[in-house]
Amino acid sequence: MLHSENRQGGAQGYRALIYIAGLSLALNITACQGKTAEQSAAELAAQRLEQFYQQQHDGARQQMAALLAADTGSGFADEQCRNHYAEGGDDAQWYWMSSPTDIPMAVALDSLLRSEAQLMGFATTTFLDNGMDSLLTAMHQPDSVDNAPQVMASLEHGLTRAYLRYVVGQRFGFTNPKKLFGANNYDIDIDQPDSAFIHYALSQLTDKDTMLAFLDSIQPQGDAYRRLKEQLASDSSDEARQRTLCNMERLRWRDKQHPEQAPRHIFVNIAAQQVWAIGPDSVINMRICCGKPSTKSPLLTSAINRVEVNPEWGIPQSIIRGEVSAHAGDSAYFARRNYYVVGAGGQRVNPANLSRAEMASGRYAVRQRSGAGNSLGRIIFRFPNRFSVYLHDTSSPGVFSRDNRTVSHGCIRLQRPIDIAAFVLHDADAWTMDKIRLSMDLQPQTEQGRDYRRTHTGAIRLINNTPVEPAVPVNINYFTFYPNPQTGQLETWGDPYGYDKILQKALKPFID
Repeated sequence: MLHSENRQGGAQGYRALIYIAGLSLALNITACQGKTAEQSAAELAAQRLEQFYQQQHDGARQQMAALLAADTGSGFADEQCRNHYAEGGDDAQWYWMSSPTDIPMAVALDSLLRSEAQLMGFATTTFLDNGMDSLLTAMHQPDSVDNAPQVMASLEHGLTRAYLRYVVGQRFGFTNPKKLFGANNYDIDIDQPDSAFIHYALSQLTDKDTMLAFLDSIQPQGDAYRRLKEQLASDSSDEARQRTLCNMERLRWRDKQHPEQAPRHIFVNIAAQQVWAIGPDSVINMRICCGKPSTKSPLLTSAINRVEVNPEWGIPQSIIRGEVSAHAGDSAYFARRNYYVVGAGGQRVNPANLSRAEMASGRYAVRQRSGAGNSLGRIIFRFPNRFSVYLHDTSSPGVFSRDNRTVSHGCIRLQRPIDIAAFVLHDADAWTMDKIRLSMDLQPQTEQGRDYRRTHTGAIRLINNTPVEPAVPVNINYFTFYPNPQTGQLETWGDPYGYDKILQKALKPFID
């Protein structure tokens, strides 16, 4: 009896299991059907959206032609944007409005440019016009947009123009220093945008991640730009913000020679009126004297390739015309300054026999003999440049006690030139350095040098020219707010040539 009941109970349990399994199967089938229905609805919506874009494509291209005809932008980025669509015609590649799948990349660019403009201290409309973000949002449901082809063309053109304006500005600068300050004041060979860069920049518009990686790669390199950008957020006065913005822009101008990457290089900051000799494990800092505002020291990059001890000064023709020629006929003036006059054939000429007009004609050279009192001092560091400006000693060391040391005709006078000599000739032995000191009438530092000084009277001239191998890069630049290379602290300096004012005016359209 018990056996019979157990079999009956087992059959009932089995039927229950079959019922539950059937119910579960039915529910799963229903759920799958629901998911399939939802998926199908999404796919259909995507297909309809894609069809809409394709249907509006010809009309949008016609609208693009009208936009290009009315586009008067004169900047390099604007011209390149116009060229891309105009020269390509109907075959020109579209990046933002060719398909609804482009929308995520367009939204990412819109968001980045608006936020980045604020972080850079620029107006939010610097790159993108007002209302473009709302138009971009509307293109998720373009069938509700009035005149969709015109909107699509406007977004395509506006986003490409904004993208190129940003990448060109961040990579090469939003201003051109050679045009702002003149080629005679700014002679640093900086990177310039070209059509190859534009082609590469556009090739990065394949998807959102590739675009964002490229936008990150073109940012000004180095710690200084990042720190200035962070400082901008805390600047409390308009004056401080303007100064920070100017120096951020200077860091966008990329020197092709990259002197800062050399293990040993010299950085002259005219605005700070200081020089830093930066080596692998030490930094030497000292005051300088530089050009007067009327005879500015040019900004340039070169490399020191020669040290000359007790140099003669070949007076530039500009100084001969402007100053020396006024004393033509006055032999005493030339004698007091140790000047002598040389004719075209190399023969000495008595200045008493020359008129002012003859002296200023350019047919005569005037030189100052070496030694004490020479305007170049006792040592000069020569490097190739078209201005004949150099780093050198001075016969008037008292000027280094002044705050304003813009006093020269353009050359850079050094407070402690012997320290710069030891820096650029870092492989020289102690006796070589003492021969330089003895030749400059400085106290030697070795016993051999002291013995030589004791046993020789009068002027000692052991060294004249010494090559610097390898040549040491020198960068003469202008920063009014910048990290001190020795301390690492951000420091504010003056604006002796008024370059900040010029740069502020040029940046004003990006800020207002």
